[in-house]
Amino acid sequence: MAGLSIDSPHLDPAEHFAYIRLISADGHQFYLDRRVAYECDTFRKMAEQEGFKEGQTKDINLPTITGKLLEKVIEYLYYKYKYTDSKVAIPEFPIEDDIVLDLLLVANYLNLY
Repeated sequence: MAGLSIDSPHLDPAEHFAYIRLISADGHQFYLDRRVAYECDTFRKMAEQEGFKEGQTKDINLPTITGKLLEKVIEYLYYKYKYTDSKVAIPEFPIEDDIVLDLLLVANYLNLY
């Protein structure tokens, strides 16, 4: 299956698993499938450009984002990956009231829309 792009639905995840490690401000480490991480253009640019340290190590340090908020961002990236081009009704993405404003700032920082 040589020549398949990372975005191909025929890519066997077990054979071609690639991950990116996200590290929050409070030291939590999240290992995220690269295809899901690339739903965020900021993560994609950081990981693909050799000029960034992240492009060489595949570790992305996020010193202004707490583990709780980063976990919600990751949930959203999986949600976006799952429902992009979906033919079924898309359920509402749940967000707790106590983190809405902080999550909005994080989404703006990461250019998530």
